[in-house]
Amino acid sequence: MAIAPPLRPNGPPQPDPDLQTGLQYLRAGWYDRAELLFKSARVRHGDRPDILHYLAVCLSQRGAVKEAEGLWRKAVAKDPNEPMLLYNLGLAARRLGNLDEAARRFRDTIRQAPAHVEARLALASIHMDTGRFAAAERELSEFVANIDRAIHDHGTEALKPLQARARNMLGYALYRLGRHSAAIEVFDMALQDAGDNAERRGQILGDRALCLAALGHYDEAIAEAGRALELAPASATLNHALGYVLYFSGRLSDAIPMIEKALQLDPAFGQAYNTLALARAAAGQTEQAAGILEQVLERNPFDQEAILQLSNLHIQAGRFEAASQVLGPYLKAVSGDARAMNNQGLALLGLKRFDDARRILKKAAKVSPDEPFVQTNYGRALMGLGRAAEARLRHEQALRALPDDSRLLAHYGICLAALGELDRARETLDAALAADPNNEEALLARAGLDA
Repeated sequence: MAIAPPLRPNGPPQPDPDLQTGLQYLRAGWYDRAELLFKSARVRHGDRPDILHYLAVCLSQRGAVKEAEGLWRKAVAKDPNEPMLLYNLGLAARRLGNLDEAARRFRDTIRQAPAHVEARLALASIHMDTGRFAAAERELSEFVANIDRAIHDHGTEALKPLQARARNMLGYALYRLGRHSAAIEVFDMALQDAGDNAERRGQILGDRALCLAALGHYDEAIAEAGRALELAPASATLNHALGYVLYFSGRLSDAIPMIEKALQLDPAFGQAYNTLALARAAAGQTEQAAGILEQVLERNPFDQEAILQLSNLHIQAGRFEAASQVLGPYLKAVSGDARAMNNQGLALLGLKRFDDARRILKKAAKVSPDEPFVQTNYGRALMGLGRAAEARLRHEQALRALPDDSRLLAHYGICLAALGELDRARETLDAALAADPNNEEALLARAGLDA
C-alpha cells in the first residue's frame, strides 16, 4: 500500500510555477508566452493586483492598451496605494490620450512615493504635451534643484545622467516659453552632465539648435544640428531637428528632404509629418499640407499637434467652420488642452460667435493662466461682447508675459481705443507697428484713429 505524502505545513503559499515562468518570459521580452501563463494564474488566483499588473504589461506590449488600462484600473481599485500600479495606469492613460487622467495618476504616484523620478518627469512631460510649459518649467526647475543638491551633498555622480535628461527637458520647456537665452544656458549645463553619452548629447545639441534658430542665429543653428546628427546619423529625431531648423531659417528646399529622410527612418514619427506639413504650407503647398495632416488624423484621430496644425491652416485661410469641426471631437474626448481650446476660440471669433468664444477661452485661461495668447484672445472675445473694461485686464495680463509682441500690443491698442483712451491707444499701436510694420490689425486700427 502506497504511503500518502505528508500534508503541507502551515506557512506562506508555495510559489506558483506559471507566475515564476511568466516573469522569466516577461524579463526576456517574450510577452506572448508570458501572457498565456499569467492568464492561467489568474484563473487559479483571481484578480490579484500583481497578476493583473503582469498581464497588463503583456497586453500593453502587444498594443492592447485599452484592455491593459482596464486591468491596471482593477489592480489600483484593489491596491490604491501601490505606486507601481498608479504609475502604469498613468502611462496607459497617456497613450490613450487621456492626459488629465494621466496627470492625476502621476500625481497620485508622487504622493505615495515622493522620490519616484519617472512619475515626476512624466508629469512635467504631460504639462508640455498640453502646452502648459510654465507649469513644466516650475516642476522641472524644482526637480533639477533637488538633484543638484543630492549631487553636491552626497557626491552622487551617478545621478548626472538623470540630471542631463532633466535639464534637457527643462531647456526645452524654456525654449517653448520663448526664453531662448535661458534655455541655451540650461542646455550647456546639460551637456556637461551628459559626459560622453552620445545619444543624450545629440538630443541636447538638437534642442539647442532650435533655440539658436529661434534667436535668429540660423547658420550657427544649422551647424549645431549638423553636429548633433554626426553623433547619431540614423536618428530620425535628429534628422528631423536639422530639417526643422532649415525650415525655420527659410531654406525649404533643403528642409523637406531632411524631414522626409526622418520619416523614412521612422514612418511612425508623427511630429515629422507635422513639420513636413509646416514646410509644405510655407512653400505655398497648402492643400498638400492639409492632406498630410488629414492622413495623420486618419491613423490617430487624437494626434494633438496634427489637430492644432490643421485647425491653424483652416483659421489662416478663413475656413473657421472647418477649423471648429476639426477641433470639436478632440475637445469632447480630451479635456484640459489649452492650445486646442484657444484654437477653437479663434475659430468661434472668426464666426462672430463671441459668447461661445468667451466661454471656451475662459476655460482655457483657467487651465493655462500664464499663456499670453489665451489671455489676449479671451480679451478679444470680451471685446466682441462690448465688455472692453474686462478685456483690458486680459490684454494687460498677456503683455506682462510678452511686453513687446506686436500682436498683443495691437489687441491692447484696439481695446484702449474702445475705452476712449485715444492717446494711449495711438502710442500702443505705434509700438505694435514698430515691432512689426506689417501687422494688418495694427495698421487698420491706427488708420481708424486718424480718420
